[in-house]
Amino acid sequence: MENWKTNLAVMASKERQYLQQYNNYKALLNRLGYTPEISHGVLAEMAEHRKELEKKTKPILDTLRSYQDLPPDKALAALAIEDKKRQYAAAEKYLEDVLQSALATND
Repeated sequence: MENWKTNLAVMASKERQYLQQYNNYKALLNRLGYTPEISHGVLAEMAEHRKELEKKTKPILDTLRSYQDLPPDKALAALAIEDKKRQYAAAEKYLEDVLQSALATND
């Protein structure tokens, strides 16, 4: 009976410890913004979509980089650069919208 009491006290102590750890991990996930609808499948799908969008924006970025060696006509160069920057910003906005909609559809 004495052994049983000792074992029970140890088990109760372990239970409190594990519950405290569980609550700490849960609080950590909440602080980091984790929600149950964010799963591996959703993240993998978002990563695939991100790769596709990066492929679309890569030519625009390459074109922007090529403008670093522009001729002295600064007015035309500035207009072309602004146009490409707008295209790049639109692609980034589209990427954000798609990622947000992917999260929203899994709710």
